[in-house]
Amino acid sequence: MNDMLKLRMPIKASHVDVDSEGRHCIFGFNLLDLDLPRVEARCVFKDEEGNVVNQVLNHPYDRLPTSFTKMAWKFHHEGKLWPHVELKASPAKILQGHNVYGTDWIEEGAMEMLGHFAQAQPTLYGMLEIGETEVMQIDVTYHARLRDDREVERALDFLRNISTQHIRKSSKAAIYKNTVYFGSERCKRFARKVYGKSCEFQAQLIEQTKLAKSNDKAAQAVVKVMSDPDLITFTQGLLRFETGVKAYVLKERNIPTNLFQLIRYQRQNPNFLRNLWTSANRELFEALKGQNVKLTDDDSIYNKILSELQLANSKDSISASVADTVFKFYRDLENVGCTTLQTQMGDEKFFRNFSNLLKCGFAKNYLVRLHVNPLENMDHLSAYNFVFREFKKVVKAGSASATQARNLHTFYKELRDYGYDTVRNEYSSAQFKKRIASLRSCGFSKGELQNLHSQTSNNIIPFIKYVEINFDQQVPENFIEPKSSFNLKIA
Repeated sequence: MNDMLKLRMPIKASHVDVDSEGRHCIFGFNLLDLDLPRVEARCVFKDEEGNVVNQVLNHPYDRLPTSFTKMAWKFHHEGKLWPHVELKASPAKILQGHNVYGTDWIEEGAMEMLGHFAQAQPTLYGMLEIGETEVMQIDVTYHARLRDDREVERALDFLRNISTQHIRKSSKAAIYKNTVYFGSERCKRFARKVYGKSCEFQAQLIEQTKLAKSNDKAAQAVVKVMSDPDLITFTQGLLRFETGVKAYVLKERNIPTNLFQLIRYQRQNPNFLRNLWTSANRELFEALKGQNVKLTDDDSIYNKILSELQLANSKDSISASVADTVFKFYRDLENVGCTTLQTQMGDEKFFRNFSNLLKCGFAKNYLVRLHVNPLENMDHLSAYNFVFREFKKVVKAGSASATQARNLHTFYKELRDYGYDTVRNEYSSAQFKKRIASLRSCGFSKGELQNLHSQTSNNIIPFIKYVEINFDQQVPENFIEPKSSFNLKIA
């Protein structure tokens, strides 16, 4: 897909002169006379009569409207370079309202860009030598379809550690906007990046929705397009490989940089963008051929554990964990007495547990004297019954908390990552056996758990197969090539 087009449109020679310092400039016109939406002055002062004088006028980077998203542009009216207008836009976005997928053909997008510029800036457009328009950069994007956005994140994490002799990792933060960069954006040949489309799409939709609420008609049109459920579904699991192809590369390969010559060239070589993209990324994909990626599906394992826990609790059950804790305090009182136990536990914890025993019906005087003559105390079975009646907890059928499932899932991942014997040494015998029993109640056999680590180590495939670019599936089956609304045809 042609995802971005950067054009340079020169001013007609009849309007250009060269000053004494060898700089190009436009004569006979003032920037303020061109109906530009914004003009800045780099020098502002008052003359002898107190009038404000502006000098060194400049046109900053600006945006002009289209049927959908806006185009970036700037008028470079003087300097070492020939005066020109720079125009930059995503052809897919201005033609169809989104760049989830789109066409490889340059012509329709370029005509849409020129048409909107002519409509918005007719005076300046009339000063341009449109036939000499140069293509400075073409962003070419193709995607791999993964199972879901979680796999996209996993692939990006994997790619962050990849570099080759000529393709190095960018110094830009690797996690910036769900994107991995390779090399510098200012390099003279290719600017490469890989990102997850769904994340970017949702961020753009939020931004356009805010603009639409402020009565921005173009944004409202974009939101209408981007809110299509089928389009949103198409973005899910897309891992995009975007390559900015600079004019330097086109010249190296004897491909015309003149826009209209390039359009004719593409008619004769319809796959030239695909070929450029493949050539630009060949070294990266060669490096990936020797790499493997693990295939694990943590979400399905977690969901299985949660559902099986709920199924296992098909009947009401009684939890005695709180009662056991309270009764342990009772026995500690009996063994060491109030004063010693209060010192050991601290006041807050001691009085909380002492209050719990009072709730069970024990008299304060009885509890204070528990350690004096234990043989005269109530037998432990009777005492426990008092505590149990007060603090037993009924667990309703089918209830299993997400916390229980997460804890058990964490234990499962430890077995997978470190191995059965290693994990067993990290837990007490009782804890380990209890968690193994819980996993077995969820349908995992003991043999499966014992071999989980070795099975997972073998559950890998080549990354180049995992992330596969299928050029025949870059657009949906019902895709229709977009057409420009401007009738600027090329012979």
